[in-house]
Amino acid sequence: MISIYNLEDYKIIRDGIKYLISQESGFRWVGDSNDPEHLFQTLSKEPVDVLVLDIYLDGMQEVKILDGFEICKYVKGNYPHTRVLAHSMYEDSDKVMKMLDAGASGYISKRSGYDYLVEGIKVVAANGTYICKEVARNFKNAQDFIAGRTQELKPKHEFFSRREKEVLELMAKGFSSKDIAKQLFITEKTVESHRRNMVQKAKVRNTMELISMAINRGIIKI
Repeated sequence: MISIYNLEDYKIIRDGIKYLISQESGFRWVGDSNDPEHLFQTLSKEPVDVLVLDIYLDGMQEVKILDGFEICKYVKGNYPHTRVLAHSMYEDSDKVMKMLDAGASGYISKRSGYDYLVEGIKVVAANGTYICKEVARNFKNAQDFIAGRTQELKPKHEFFSRREKEVLELMAKGFSSKDIAKQLFITEKTVESHRRNMVQKAKVRNTMELISMAINRGIIKI
């Protein structure tokens, strides 16, 4: 039996998944909630084979509420047996890669049908990797990644160029434009040009918002 827990923002979705799972043989419903604390309490009491995890929960802006990326890292760090299957309305490559980097074994769009969710649960429970077709089409090498032939997913469309991300990562580490220019062997003027272009692309007001957005979306790592 595959034991399943669903951490999901909306009760109507939790109820729907719970009902459908109850019709499947080989699955056991452990619990569901929109509160990470309820999940953690459940994990401390009984094993969960697959956590179906929504990425964003209401109130996550509050300090006490974790987002799905943090929850995934916590679960994998403390309950390594539990496989995490992300279930989200977001399909953009940066969120997918950030979730997988956090330890998720799979990623399913909420636009996918129930059959794909069942398939995803079975695959990750068997220590496999699962990415639904709606999400996979955003990557150049999704099938190679799923098959284990590569360890790195490559997005079809990069939000920032490689050079822009290099500049942004150094900015996030506190480097000045002058220091960035020296490290990357470019001019300060070029650094400032990259900064302005990224602010415009991201539609943010300033560098601090740019860095925050890039970290939250998993575009850069610090």
